[in-house]
Amino acid sequence: MNRFAYLLPLIAGACWGSAGVFVRTLDEAGFDNITITFSRVVVMALILVIATLVYDKSLFRVNKRDLGLLAVIGIDGYVLMNICYNISITTLSMSLASILLCTAPVFVIIFGRILYGEKITVVRLACMVGALMGCVLLSGVVESGALKWSILGLAMGVASSMTNALFAIVLKEVTDVRKVHPLTIQVYTALIGLIVMAPFTDYGVMVDFVAERPLWSSLFLLAHAVVVSLMPNLLFTIAFVFVDSGVASILASGAEPTAALILGLLVYREVPTVLGVIGMAIVVVAMIVLSRSDVKTEVAEPDAAVKEDVYDH
Repeated sequence: MNRFAYLLPLIAGACWGSAGVFVRTLDEAGFDNITITFSRVVVMALILVIATLVYDKSLFRVNKRDLGLLAVIGIDGYVLMNICYNISITTLSMSLASILLCTAPVFVIIFGRILYGEKITVVRLACMVGALMGCVLLSGVVESGALKWSILGLAMGVASSMTNALFAIVLKEVTDVRKVHPLTIQVYTALIGLIVMAPFTDYGVMVDFVAERPLWSSLFLLAHAVVVSLMPNLLFTIAFVFVDSGVASILASGAEPTAALILGLLVYREVPTVLGVIGMAIVVVAMIVLSRSDVKTEVAEPDAAVKEDVYDH
């Protein structure tokens, strides 16, 4: 399972990378940023509640001391990060905004070291730098003559990265330390996010969207919720049980822009440049090396502990 677990953040990142296909369609239909997020989360929450009722009703029970952290995940992961990123992407060049968001693993590794004492090895640092360099090349910023920027945009770009990192760190605390079930986490964080977004949502545009083509629109919103939120969030949450938070975040951050590049080519005929292809290759190589090195470390450490126990006896 430890070996298979490294695929989970990769799949999650690829799913998140597909968000642009859905967002562009909803944006053209008149949805604002909050309404796009709300329409996705409300469908996901409905699916989660039904699934929990069928699977195990006891998962609705949650320790009061965990509610604070679940609120942080819901507000930070579903609301604040999206708002910060949306502001940065409207005040900065899209390539620059995406690079700032991709720096989240840097904050995750730093926070992980401070809070959990996670090791910052030479291999991990090298792979992190390689993944980030690949993201830079994938973004196209190297080939851009002039970047649109502002102080507010830069601040919001960094904020989106930090809120993304905070989401990962708090998620690790809830899953790995407090052992809250992944389904419980997703139900409560989704509901909390909905409560926060509800007053700012444009319900009229949602109703008009569904009324125009009921079957197609309903299936589209369902796919948006499952592919962009439900499946990747569950996979990412489960991954934190088996994979170090820094590794999981780096893998997801590398897979996300790579998936976006491939989908852009297939759906919108956005042909990648030579540097873009090189960047994608660097990201893939960095993820493979990182995964293999950390699996070896995790396998080696228990052996060492067994030997030490034998010698003590």
